[in-house]
Amino acid sequence: MLRRGIAIVHYDRNEQLTKLLDAVKNSMPVGTKIVVCDDGTTDPVEPHVHKDVIYIKGPNLGVAANKNRALWALQDCHYIAILEDDLFPIEKGWFEIYEDVSSLTQNHHFCRVQGKEIMGGYPNFEKFLKNHSYTPIFGSSPRGDFTFITGEVLRKVGGFNPLFRGAGYAHGEWSDRIARAKLISHPAKWWDIMEARDKFKQKGDTEGGRWKRPNQEIKNQLKGNKITIKRLQKTNYIYHPLSFE
Repeated sequence: MLRRGIAIVHYDRNEQLTKLLDAVKNSMPVGTKIVVCDDGTTDPVEPHVHKDVIYIKGPNLGVAANKNRALWALQDCHYIAILEDDLFPIEKGWFEIYEDVSSLTQNHHFCRVQGKEIMGGYPNFEKFLKNHSYTPIFGSSPRGDFTFITGEVLRKVGGFNPLFRGAGYAHGEWSDRIARAKLISHPAKWWDIMEARDKFKQKGDTEGGRWKRPNQEIKNQLKGNKITIKRLQKTNYIYHPLSFE
């Protein structure tokens, strides 16, 4: 099994893909498997992808299905990161921070979070905070632009539910299943590491990509996804195969 893998999930942001790949390659340890998963971009993407990067293209099915393509491509890796195509690493060392903290805490899932609250009030973190320089933070909901997992998540939880179309809600539902599988080592489902999150810069969060679609289409997708998550919350399933439709 390979030690490290990273995937960029891409849709219609060709103008910044080469720079993003440069940033990823410059910040990652040697020997990392790098994949670009393209969700049906109309313009040719291949000219923007480095020759030593694996390129996977499929029909336009939405963020959840495209992230399943990424997870499928990285099944042979123990530590896995997924970046959306608007999040740029700006310093080395970020991957190794997640790797170290995952090993120290037996936490198998990290994501960027809304808000920056310092972790407090959780007894199983007090010793950790005293002995290590990493500062856990948590928020009320996850951002979909970044995720870090170990291969244990793929074995026990599988992938995203492709019933979610476009963007919105899929990442939270997946994280909830990871928590129910007892792969998050404390009561807060969504957390990050302060020392790692500041090693990224976001470019065009709500510009380009899926946000080029008509506003009404985006509203309809979000409305449909909200209905989907309410329906799925009534079930008790945890594992979902890495399917695309």
